[in-house]
Amino acid sequence: MKITRRILLTLLFLSLQFIPYLSAEDYNRWHLPEGAKLRFGKGILHDIKFTPDGDRVAVATSIGIWIYDAQTRKELALLTGHTRGVTSIDFPADGRFLVSGSFDGTVRLWDIDTGKQISVLAGQGSEIKDIAVSLDGKTVASGSWNDGTLILWDTETGEQIKRHTRYTDNLIHRFKIALDKSWSLSVPNAIETLAFSPDGKTLASGHSDGIVRLWDAETGRKLSTLKDHKRGSIRSLAFSPDGKTLASSTSGEIRLRGLQKGKLQSRLAMKGKGAEHLVFSPDSQTLISNDRVWPGERNLLVWRADTGERLRSIPIAPTGQLEALALLPEGNTIVTGGQDGTIRQWDLATGRYLSAFATGHGKHGGALWFSEDGQTLISWSREEQQFWDIATGAQISAPEPKAAFGKQSRRSPHRAISARIVEDGKSIQIQDNATGREMYRITGHKANIWTFAYSPDGKTLASSGADGTIRLWDLATGNEILILGTQTYQVSAIAFSPDGKILAGGSVYDRDLDRLDLIRLWELPSRRILTTFAGHTGGVGYLRFSDDGKTLGSISGDGTLLLWDLDKIR
Repeated sequence: MKITRRILLTLLFLSLQFIPYLSAEDYNRWHLPEGAKLRFGKGILHDIKFTPDGDRVAVATSIGIWIYDAQTRKELALLTGHTRGVTSIDFPADGRFLVSGSFDGTVRLWDIDTGKQISVLAGQGSEIKDIAVSLDGKTVASGSWNDGTLILWDTETGEQIKRHTRYTDNLIHRFKIALDKSWSLSVPNAIETLAFSPDGKTLASGHSDGIVRLWDAETGRKLSTLKDHKRGSIRSLAFSPDGKTLASSTSGEIRLRGLQKGKLQSRLAMKGKGAEHLVFSPDSQTLISNDRVWPGERNLLVWRADTGERLRSIPIAPTGQLEALALLPEGNTIVTGGQDGTIRQWDLATGRYLSAFATGHGKHGGALWFSEDGQTLISWSREEQQFWDIATGAQISAPEPKAAFGKQSRRSPHRAISARIVEDGKSIQIQDNATGREMYRITGHKANIWTFAYSPDGKTLASSGADGTIRLWDLATGNEILILGTQTYQVSAIAFSPDGKILAGGSVYDRDLDRLDLIRLWELPSRRILTTFAGHTGGVGYLRFSDDGKTLGSISGDGTLLLWDLDKIR
């Protein structure tokens, strides 16, 4: 009996030790929104930061913050709490917490060991483009994209140290921009990027009018205004680790500025095409940037920090636009995050490609289908098709033999007639398929029409428009059957259930939730709201029901595909 008890206690202890890792392979079920049963995709990548000890990697995305083990590359956690995309993340020097900023207008502090949220700093009042934390962790700066608000926060009290909302040092500069017809700038004060000096005494802010401002980090007092960039928004800022150099970039150039005790000593314009990303090596001797070449970066550039001499170019292949650039704390490995959703590693000294760190942080396709047996899902885009096992959530190769997929499509089930949105977007043309002649036009929407869908029996057409409504029409007569209010100017996706008794629409607005990214299901013809799904953090672009009507799939601009359980909604 004693042996049995000892064995049981040992097994219990071991199970407790491995609880955090048991579901590591099942990360597509982590922190699912209510009503969802599976997630494909990890969201669109916005930022990458290593913990100071280099053991873990934090990746800011449109759905939350992914934490990876830097050695095994395994997903350790997904930090959720922001209601919109996470735009920027940062660590203090001791790595005791992680700071994040989001389009939802909040700054949040996290314990990445436990995954718990420590505090929320609310009050920005607008979308946050960038955040930065001082190396001692006492101060966080957050900058707004759409109104230029800059706030310095005390991380211990959560109070605002200083708030800047107006800038009068650029009035002449703004007047010149207004006269320059080739430079369209709606918010000249918008903050694009932020950086603290290594000693924590100076904060640099880069603005969309091409100006860099230096601030006293303790008081929030402005120290100086740097207007030496020729034109273009400030894309990136970086202080060298020794605090002697400040680098800034626009789309047209990179500038290095020598600093001594926080004061400007020299300026150097580098012969580059500009960059969105800058990072110094730990020894402050080199600067790494991307080479901004549309439509995607082809190289990383390594510069000598004291002279601006270009040392080498590292080809990174067509990975799409570069979204993030980081350097391992040991200083020998560059990490890039591309628009294709893949995180890659490169050797700084040789420029040699090392490996793909992680994948899946990218955009999903524009359509999806369920297999008739309900076991496989295919997401489709212009570039590729991806097959997914619905039971496990794993990506698989194309089924062999090829599975039959659902028959729903944008083609009309009504063989005699079909519909199309007229070029001006004001009406839907119904035409006779046999003759190709127009039968009539649907013109009931009071603004542009975005999309439409056919009922499974081909007798009804549902359409959505910028007038905030979904309207149902009798296809035989063109008469309006009913109207569903959505409170939003753009419902970009509509789908009928296989039995035609449910209509799904997204993105729908809800005033109580103050969300524009909702999916709503209505019962037909009663118009009763069955449920509202609030899981995506971006607009919903595509909806599809499984053939048995038990699952709804949704594709969003947040880079994820969600499957929703419909068994309990009727």
